Amino acid sequence: MKGDLAEIIPFKRPKSLNDMAYESLKEGILKGILRTGEVYSELELARQFSISRTPVREALIRLSAEHLIVFRPRKGISVITFNQKDIENLYELRGVIEETVILKIAGHLTREQIQEIRWLISEQEKCIKSGLDENLFLDIDRKFHLFFIKASGNPFFVKTYNSIRDYMDLSNKKGLKKKGRPQEVIEEHRAILESLLLGDMKKIKKALDQHLTNSKEAAYENASP
Repeated sequence: MKGDLAEIIPFKRPKSLNDMAYESLKEGILKGILRTGEVYSELELARQFSISRTPVREALIRLSAEHLIVFRPRKGISVITFNQKDIENLYELRGVIEETVILKIAGHLTREQIQEIRWLISEQEKCIKSGLDENLFLDIDRKFHLFFIKASGNPFFVKTYNSIRDYMDLSNKKGLKKKGRPQEVIEEHRAILESLLLGDMKKIKKALDQHLTNSKEAAYENASP
């Protein structure tokens, strides 16, 4: 039959074991359950999931392609570690994206958008007051920065930012352990918002640059040389 939907719309199947293993392992990496410096056995991971080694192996290959894990011959796998040059490169790209979009949207934020940004900052404050949950704090932080990138209307910036944010979260999680850093992040976020409300391009750029520089330096402290 012409126009058969099966020819143009793929049938949605339940998630495969490969996909479920991949998602669980990736979440474990980003949340710090699988820690840097540790070596994990492919067989042991399969046992913990109560599945065969094949889907775990496929998931690990995907994570290796995303540069989130490395295979250790005859040993197992370990979570990627970032050195200072890696962090420098990541923040160089992040800076290009964020500076471009934040200057683009300056003076164009609606009242509703401003309220949304204020709400995200208040959520980070609540996160600290209730006892710092690093994963939740970083999730809100991602939403804060992604908000501006989405507001720019450039989907390629959104895609690129999302692709590097996982790497940054791995290094930023350790950076949050620096005494007082979580509260500094909130104050820097507030400074970015206030500069946007003023519409002063120099102050906007200065506030963003200061935030990214401080975040990069905090990440440096826990990076390998």
